[in-house]
Amino acid sequence: MGESMRAAFFDLGGRHSSLRHSRAVRAAAARHRSVGDLVVLVLSRDQPKRPTPAALSLETLGVDADLVLLPEPVDPPTVPESHPPVTVIEAITLLGLDPACCFGYVDHCGGLRTLAVVGNPRVVGLDPDLAAHADSHGWPILSESQTPVGQAGPPGAQ
Repeated sequence: MGESMRAAFFDLGGRHSSLRHSRAVRAAAARHRSVGDLVVLVLSRDQPKRPTPAALSLETLGVDADLVLLPEPVDPPTVPESHPPVTVIEAITLLGLDPACCFGYVDHCGGLRTLAVVGNPRVVGLDPDLAAHADSHGWPILSESQTPVGQAGPPGAQ
């Protein structure tokens, strides 16, 4: 039996405060794409000026996504009723993914929900509370110097 499909969930609130972190996020997405992982952007309520799907520019967020999740209802509603909110765990279930094989990248404490449901959590940026949480759980903090996919570990391990 072949490998199951994996996904990398990017729950980014725009708080990765430097060009170095933006490059690291883009590089991580490229690594995942290069091994066939789904690249999923999670737009949570914690993000400032949450964009509507039509106005969303994924390039400005540093991730070219295969799928965009809107986990919470938007006030006022800007998403058609045919596109209800979907959580990360619902997406994992609907796509038939193994959560233990999925990756999560967050740069804000509200994104801890995403990290809690994936087997490979990653922290992005300099948020001291998030960094402390990552440290206490042994989660890596993404940096620009991550090893490319396929070197020193399983594909997509960054």
